[in-house]
Amino acid sequence: MAAQGVTITDWYKQSVYDLSNNKVGEIVDLLLMPDGKISLLVLRAGGFLGLGEKDVAVPFDAVQHTVKDGNVHLTLDTTEEAVKSAPRLRYDPNAGTWVPEGK
Repeated sequence: MAAQGVTITDWYKQSVYDLSNNKVGEIVDLLLMPDGKISLLVLRAGGFLGLGEKDVAVPFDAVQHTVKDGNVHLTLDTTEEAVKSAPRLRYDPNAGTWVPEGK
């Protein structure tokens, strides 16, 4: 019997939209707590052709997972401007995790 839940492919590399159905970014990583629960999503937002992009943290429970026209549809109750103004993260390979930029 299959466990209840969704697969990681429903989240990882998926686009996230605001309530007006504007794309605000794409999920590029998921951070797990020691108990295995997802705590944060790392969202790559903004930019055009790879320029001006930034990575920001979004609480896992802030993103609504639905199915629209047979496809996964992720919605964040915020605006594109709010995502763009969120603190920037960077991946620190020495720490093995995401940290606020400048640290």
